[in-house]
Formats: sequence, structure tokens, C-alpha cells
Amino acid sequence: MSYSLERDATARHAAISKKLLLSSSALLAVLAITGPAGAQTVTELEGIVIESANRTPTDAAKVGSSVEVITERDLEKQSKTFLKDYLEQLPGVGFRQNGPPGTTAGMILRGVGSAYVKVLVDGIDISDPSGVQTTTHFEHLLVGDVSRIEVLKGSQSTLYGGDAVGGVISVETKKAMTPGFSQSGGAEYGRYNTYRGAYTAGYAANDGSNIAFTVQGIDTDGFSAVSAGTEDDGYRNLTISGRGRYHISDAVSVFFAARTLDARSQFDDTFSFADSDDFSDTVQHAGRAGVDISLLGGAFQNTFAVQGMQIERDFTYSWGNTFFNGDRIKAEYKGVLTFNDRLSLLAGADWEEIGLENADVSRATADIGGVYAQLMMEPIDGLVLTGGGRVDEHSAFGSFNTYRLTAAYLIPGTTTKLRASHGTGFRAPSLDELYGDYGGDWGAGPFQYGNPDLQPEESTSWDVGIEQSFFGERLRLGATYFEIDTDNLIQYVNTDWGAGTGCGFPGEICNINIAGVTERRGIEVSAAAIVTDGLVISAAYTYVDTETPDSVRLRYIPRHSLTVGFDLQPMDKVELNVVGTYVADTLHTSTPTVAAALDDYFLLSAKASYEFTPGWKAYVRGENLLDEDYETMLNYGTAGLSVYGGITMALPSN
Repeated sequence: MSYSLERDATARHAAISKKLLLSSSALLAVLAITGPAGAQTVTELEGIVIESANRTPTDAAKVGSSVEVITERDLEKQSKTFLKDYLEQLPGVGFRQNGPPGTTAGMILRGVGSAYVKVLVDGIDISDPSGVQTTTHFEHLLVGDVSRIEVLKGSQSTLYGGDAVGGVISVETKKAMTPGFSQSGGAEYGRYNTYRGAYTAGYAANDGSNIAFTVQGIDTDGFSAVSAGTEDDGYRNLTISGRGRYHISDAVSVFFAARTLDARSQFDDTFSFADSDDFSDTVQHAGRAGVDISLLGGAFQNTFAVQGMQIERDFTYSWGNTFFNGDRIKAEYKGVLTFNDRLSLLAGADWEEIGLENADVSRATADIGGVYAQLMMEPIDGLVLTGGGRVDEHSAFGSFNTYRLTAAYLIPGTTTKLRASHGTGFRAPSLDELYGDYGGDWGAGPFQYGNPDLQPEESTSWDVGIEQSFFGERLRLGATYFEIDTDNLIQYVNTDWGAGTGCGFPGEICNINIAGVTERRGIEVSAAAIVTDGLVISAAYTYVDTETPDSVRLRYIPRHSLTVGFDLQPMDKVELNVVGTYVADTLHTSTPTVAAALDDYFLLSAKASYEFTPGWKAYVRGENLLDEDYETMLNYGTAGLSVYGGITMALPSN
């Protein structure tokens, strides 16, 4: 029976792979045939400047790392609610969520989870050190204040320190761009009695000094967090953010960024998977301030900054209450010395301390300091090389050395770009993984599940890719192969509460290092084309394969995901956007049987907007238009067919 199930699953997966390959090939063929039609330049296919890859603005043609960019225009086309709604459309990125808005949303980037991805909002590290792992709460990140997103893939510990094993997500919020007062915003209402709104006001001076603030929020009745539930689990979120810069002189400017979040999430019992009145309250405050100093006629750029973050999460269960508090303080310096157009040096240092406090751990802290340097050079026309290294000193684990190498080659006289990157990284155990304790609230405690003897995970990653343009930039294709290997993977062992043994009981350890290498490898393919003057098509396909030292796959990492998007402007002032996403072959247990897999699913969304007066648009959008019944986490609910209507405005400076 076991062999039969595995054989059937293998055949099924092969059929899916073949179907996706044929579909992707057909799509690319269509794009190639229709690409030359008309003559139009659109933002999606223009050259861009990347800042996250080298921590300094770099022309995209000179970046050797794999980077995805989402612009404010991309956000406007779909008018979705959360940051994750856009990220999961990118190649290599996926999400799983424990129910409706506000419940835990876990990210997957090239087969690694949220704990391996550093998220910066205006340079602020917003990850929570009080969680089971140090991760970002994507379920609370709205996009009403976002103007640009960069997703940098691969191990980036050299420039960003630990936890940047899978990559870095850099989010930039809105700022006043042109002199005078400007404002933008919108409001929306739709299914599940959902209200959403955002408003941004900004002012910019003639010398470039600027300031902007955004207020945004959502309130929804939601739906049942567990699939078998019948009562709604609601969510509300109020987020206030702002940023600004003041030019003291041509060479010196000061800046700040700040944000605060207040949210309440309702959820169901995760042991019985039944309706309950459980809920959590989350309050987070974060800020960053610093000074930029330009020396040597602009050839030597310096940034000094400090930042802080505090988060409080209070949980109310049927059996009692508990809380988790986390905090971070960080100081940083970065300098970029440009010798000439072909040679520059980046160097910097940073130090941070993180803290944890909860109902069972009175206080735990850890600090880490690091220094880094990277040389960027262009030895011959079109070939750009970078090489860098970093030394970190962790209060609990001592020194760690990491390095990063990249290469980008734009073949002269062509639109062909070859790129490659190789880097190392590490992830120190979270404070909870080290010192976590159940306390006495579970009826038989206290039982410590943390393991102070854990060792950091170490990783190596590399990727190679090609980007090619055709027909005067009207068609762009890209392909990347990647691998990420992790040694000493930290894993939470299973629990047998009924037998009174296992994780957390006296003499038992929960978190352990898995000996050997855990492998993630895969392929990312993307395409974008101007089909006609009013039609742009884009597509992204990802294949990911994972394997632990025990030769089993990791859970909740889809092998196949395909997203296809259409942007259509059938007439003046009318815009249409359609996005379809197909996800296949996801295991919810590490057992290669049909019964261990979630159902494959296809989600279709669309938006239509009309500009009824300059700067003002009305729209209607739909999610899960085919009313697909699906799960991204076993036994957790997902939204059915949903329709929303809204209005947006963007008024220029005056």
C-alpha cells in the first residue's frame, strides 16, 4: 500500500510538472510572437535602480544578485490590502496563513521560512524577538503607506547580519516628492463587512527637505479561523507611520522614520480545531533617526543612525491569559567611498541588543555587533564584480565570519545580462528557542522547552541567472537556478502529551540541532511583455525542491507555483487588472503520500477602475472569483469569493 501511494503521488507530481511546463512554454511562445506589436514604453520594462543589493543605489544592469521590485504603480493596479498579497505573486515567494486576516502568516522565500528573511521598513528592523523564532508579523503589514518594495534573494548576512539567510525585504514608505503640499488616500468596503481606509499627507520644500505621514486601518468581521468552524473571527488594525528629511546644508541632512501599530486578532482553538473566543492584542512601536554626511565633493557618503522597536502581544484564551514582549535597540554606520566610475568601497559597522519577556521568562537578552566591507568594481565594460566579508560577535555564540560574491555581465552590444551570486550566512537561535518555558499554566508545568545548548545554523547559497530583452525592451525574460544549504537546522521535536512524555516534560528537550545539511533548490522563471498599446502580460513560475538529512521534504513548501497577470487599458481612464495563481504539490506532513498533501488550487482575482475626475478613481475588485475551496495550512479556513468596492485619490503638490 505504501509503495502504491508513493508511486501514484510520483506519477501525479510528474503530470503536474509536465502540465505546468507546457503551459509556461506556451505562454512564453505567445509573448514572443505578440511582443513586437505597437510601440509603447511602460514602467514595468524600464531600467531601474536597486539599493538593497549593495546597500547603495546601483543600476540594475550592474547588480549580480537576484532582486524583485514592486513599485507604487504596481500596488495601485490591484489595490490589495496586505504586503503579503503582493509578495506572494513574485517568483520564489509564498505564504501560508492560519485563517482570516490578522492570524499568523508565514512567509516562504526559496524554501526557507520567515525566520530567515530580514524585513526592513524605511531601514527599521521590525522583526519580533519575542516569538518562537525572530520573525516579522506579515499579517499586520498594510500597504496604504508603501511606495516601493525590493526583495533581495540569497544569503545576505555579509551586508545585513544574521537572519538574512534567505534574503532581505526592503520596504520604502511614501514621501513628499515635489515642492508643496500633497495628499493621497482611499477607502474601501466589501465582503465580511470589511472596511479599509488610508490617508497620506506630505510637504516638500524647494531644497528637497520633506515630511509625510500616513494613517491607515482595516476592520473586518472575517471568517472562521478553522475550516470546521462556524463563527467569524474578526480583525482590526490601526497603523500610523511617517518619515522625513531636513537638509541642514548641501552636505548634511538629518532624517527620521517612525511607525506604530495597534491590532486585535480573533482566532480559534488550535488543539481541538473548534470555534472559540480566543483573541490577541498587538501593539508595536518602532523608529529610526540619523544623519547623512557627504564629503569629498560627494565621493564619500556617510550614514549614522540609531533605531528602536518595542512590541507587546497579549493573548486571551479560554484557559487563561499570557503575554509576549520583545524589544530591540540598534546603532549603525555605513560609508561608501567612490574612487571613480568603476571602483567603490562600502564599509560599515552595527550593534544591536534584543530582549524577550513573557509570562514564564522574566527577561532574556542577547546582543551582536558586526563590521563589514565590500568592494565593487568594473574591470571591463559590462562586467561588474563585488566581493565582501563580515565578522560578527554574538554574546552567546562568539564570532562568525560570512562572505558574499556577485557578478553581473551585460554583454556589450546586446540586451543579455548574465548574473551570479554566492554567499554564506548564519541564524542564531531565537531567545525563545534558547530559553522558552511553559510555566505552570498548562496544568502540569513548569516545563522548559528551550534549549540553551543550541548552536547557530550556518548556510551557503548560490544562484545563477540570465535576463534577456527582445523587440526594443518590449519583451523581457528571466530565469534563475538557486540552491540554499543549511547545516545544524534547528527543529522543534514532536510532543506526546497524552503519554506524559516528550517535548517540555522533565528530562526532555524540544528544540534540537539536526545533524547534516538541509537542502533547498529550484528554478524561477519570469516574463513580461507589451502585447499591444493597451495590454501588458506578466508571468512568474517557481519550482522548489527540499530535502532534510533524513531524505524527506519540508512541510508547507509548494513544489510548483505559477502566477500570470494581465494589465489592460481598453479605453481612456479605464484600467483592468487580472491575476491568476496556481499552487501545486504542497505537503502538510513530511511523508510522501497522497494523504499528506494539501489540495492544489487556483485563485483568480481582478480589478476594474475608472478615473471619473483628475486624481480620483472608483474601482471594484474581486478575490477568489471562482470560489475555490482550498487551504494553505491544514484545517485552517480561507476566504471564499469576495467583492470589494472603493475610491482612491492622489492630489499633486500645490
